[in-house]
Amino acid sequence: MPRTISHDKQTDEAMETVAVIIPTLNEGRSIGKVIDGVPVGDLLKNGFKTAVYVIDGQSTDNTREIAAEKGATIILEERRGKGSAIQTAFKSIDADYAIMIDGDDTYPIEMVTDMARLLKKYDVVIGSRLKGCIEPGAMSKLNVLGNTLLTLLARALFGINVTDVCTGLWGYRGNAIRRLELEAQGFDIEADMFSECARKGLRIAEIPIRYRARADQPKLSSLRDGLRIGAFLCRKRLMARIANPAANAHPERAGVPDGRQEALVQRHDVLNRQQTRTHNPSFQRNSSPIQKHRIEVGSSDSDNEEGQVTMKTQGILPTGGAGFLGMSLVEELQKRGQTGCEYLAGVRSKP
Repeated sequence: MPRTISHDKQTDEAMETVAVIIPTLNEGRSIGKVIDGVPVGDLLKNGFKTAVYVIDGQSTDNTREIAAEKGATIILEERRGKGSAIQTAFKSIDADYAIMIDGDDTYPIEMVTDMARLLKKYDVVIGSRLKGCIEPGAMSKLNVLGNTLLTLLARALFGINVTDVCTGLWGYRGNAIRRLELEAQGFDIEADMFSECARKGLRIAEIPIRYRARADQPKLSSLRDGLRIGAFLCRKRLMARIANPAANAHPERAGVPDGRQEALVQRHDVLNRQQTRTHNPSFQRNSSPIQKHRIEVGSSDSDNEEGQVTMKTQGILPTGGAGFLGMSLVEELQKRGQTGCEYLAGVRSKP
């Protein structure tokens, strides 16, 4: 049985489901910590029941045994590659929302609740490392450069203003998953998911995350896999142009039927914490430790121009409004003279 906690039957039937999907290959050193970190209790408080699924690609260590002991459902993937595991998971699991996270404990599993809440409004939520904080030793300078270049390439090809196309932390609505036509079998699966989201016109939101160092050696080959991902993005863009010639003159509309284009990416631009206290004096008293740092989209009123920053006054951080015009977190931190790590460390350490 998947890892869940007991509920009242009537309440359980009314709750939405969150499937936490963890692809693994020899992650015995970290998988137990990842599963233990799933915020089942916090998700329950927010109206979600949770199930954890480990999609294992023929591990030769004790990954499956540890995952089973922790209560996860094990799905054995006979084909090689992370992409194959994700495709199997998406075809096998039925849930209102799905969170995909790597099993190496480099991504913040505690962000699952925030992502599930955002998925009530958006089709897709991406956890951005490049917009948040990369801990020392988590990623080499070459990898940072490569991820940045691949993201810029993806933005140029598809006109979607994301900041981390290769992240291993994704959230989907169940109905959005069913629209994806994935083909990648390896580490190019994130590029495949991004290009499919762009082609299908899905609404995407981003949140900054803290990215941690692996306990062992990474499986990704920086240069070889980076070139493969770049080539995959170019091929998918070419396929989108062939399928939709009308989008050639408007790359930002690639894959969107009849050229209708919403603001697909909502930039979550966190203002400073002191400003939050000014607008909401009860911020500290009324917020749980998680609620204090929750990131939520601020919707624009009908009288506001698209992109205008609106304040949230319910014990959560204020964020930018809809559209591409909002100031990015990076720009805001630059004005304040902070790095992403300094910002996240300050938020987590303050009462």
